[in-house]
Amino acid sequence: MKVLVVGTGGRDHAIAWKFAQSTRVSRVYVAHGNAGIAETAECVNLRSIEEMADFAQKERIDLTFVGPEKPLSAGITDLFESRGLPIIGPNMKASRLESSKCDAKVMMRELGIAVPEFENFSDPGKARDYIRSVGYPVVVKADGLAAGKGSLVCGSVQEAEEAVRLIMEERIFGEAGQRVDIEKRLYGRELSFFCFTDGYTIIPMVAAQDYKRARENDEGKNTGGMGAYSPHPWLDDGLVQNIMSKVAEPLIRGVREKYDMVYRGILYLGLMLVESGTEVTPYVLEINIRLGDPEAQVILPRLRTDLVDISEAITTGKLDRIQPEWDPNYRLCLIATSGRTRGKKGWYKGYPDRYKIGVPIEGVDKIGKECLVFHSGTENNDSGRLVTTGGRVLCIVSSGSTLDQARQAALSEMEKVRFEGIYYRKDIGLE
Repeated sequence: MKVLVVGTGGRDHAIAWKFAQSTRVSRVYVAHGNAGIAETAECVNLRSIEEMADFAQKERIDLTFVGPEKPLSAGITDLFESRGLPIIGPNMKASRLESSKCDAKVMMRELGIAVPEFENFSDPGKARDYIRSVGYPVVVKADGLAAGKGSLVCGSVQEAEEAVRLIMEERIFGEAGQRVDIEKRLYGRELSFFCFTDGYTIIPMVAAQDYKRARENDEGKNTGGMGAYSPHPWLDDGLVQNIMSKVAEPLIRGVREKYDMVYRGILYLGLMLVESGTEVTPYVLEINIRLGDPEAQVILPRLRTDLVDISEAITTGKLDRIQPEWDPNYRLCLIATSGRTRGKKGWYKGYPDRYKIGVPIEGVDKIGKECLVFHSGTENNDSGRLVTTGGRVLCIVSSGSTLDQARQAALSEMEKVRFEGIYYRKDIGLE
């Protein structure tokens, strides 16, 4: 069969790689990919969802799998399904769970799912008044899509007021800042929880521990992710069942029955686990409608079950017949980013701030075959040389029977990669 993967980042490279492992797949296309993905699959220059649908129809694509959230929010699933093309990902209506943090919080509150105390605002003045009135630390979130960086965690009233100014008035996240969700800052253990679902059956995946802060010791700004590892250090069967019964199952059932949303695809729950005595309450901080990046890079290599089989079960409503199998060994993802470099007009601070692109990359060909390399922001320039195009450039995924073994392998292999300003956290997996 022929598979089309939509996306350009490390997660999408991992998805394409996973499909390429399948004995059922003869060809993998990626729209529109990057230099590393081009070594795994055939990259096709399709930018709009209409172009993708036309291509899928012309090439008789058997299955399309959408990596990022933007095409889903733009209605790619609705378009493909209207043409009878099988696709993995929720439709536009269900995509509101990620494309509007404000609407998602309201829906969950109405469904009785635990969320932090919150209010939504479209007026920055009223938002500031609310911040002054609540008397507790808050998180200010842009309502719309912001590439995983739309949340500003605030330690004081002044920081929160500044966050409102930046998001709603300066529009640092663009049109995503038309509204804000202001919620009480919770303290506990954060967890990213992933599930496959066909709208009725929900199957949890193995979990990953990810690292969002730019600097070591979890300091610096939030990023799209600096690394991850799996298995998760403290997620056990009891906690999985707690999350399934209190969040995942009532959410999927609730949006179907109350809001007429049959949610099919990947469900990604951003949770804060708050303990009170012996009770653990999973509060939903956010919902994402796709696999995480870099969580996908450590979860998919552990998946022993054919992703084609799971995908077909989702599109046909037969997920209850699937029991995924997982490799017990550790996987660790270490991400190389575009760091601090000098430009013509001064210094680039580096990801997640402004960074330099077009920087030549060396040493990728020297990475050992026991490790996987997934590209996020690379291309081959006019001279055929591999260069940087993004803040997150590439990642190395190692394996090991222990977390430390996987960590040491990734660090050792990453030393072979060189480009001006390369930066990566050396404390990924250091628990």
